[in-house]
Amino acid sequence: MNKKNVGSFQVRLFIIAGLAFPIFLGACSNNKPIPGMKESFITEIAQNGAKRFTFTLERDRQDLPPPVSNQPNAQRRMQRDTISLGGRSSDRVERYLDWALEQKMLETGFCERGYFEIERVISADGGEVRGECREGAF
Repeated sequence: MNKKNVGSFQVRLFIIAGLAFPIFLGACSNNKPIPGMKESFITEIAQNGAKRFTFTLERDRQDLPPPVSNQPNAQRRMQRDTISLGGRSSDRVERYLDWALEQKMLETGFCERGYFEIERVISADGGEVRGECREGAF
């Protein structure tokens, strides 16, 4: 490869990296913490060496809004609040739950070879994933 081709390749690589970085940054920004949510990560190692976990996100009960009355204005306000969260609030919770669980796995190293889900429950107030690691403890 001559010097002209190397320089041209470096310029193209720089341009591609410059275009990809904002996209990557935007994808990460969608996973902002949801105010008032707390997480828990409970692990278990069975006698046969199976490594299981339960990861839970739940809204702090002190943060819950007051009950919605049957008045039309209150219902309209509730619909507007849900839309302003970026779609259905349970969708946002699920996206955040997925991201937070992956971060927890990276942070703890609990499932080094990945995991499979046993059960998943999602609501607007939180979610829970129960899973088992692909590797055993022994």
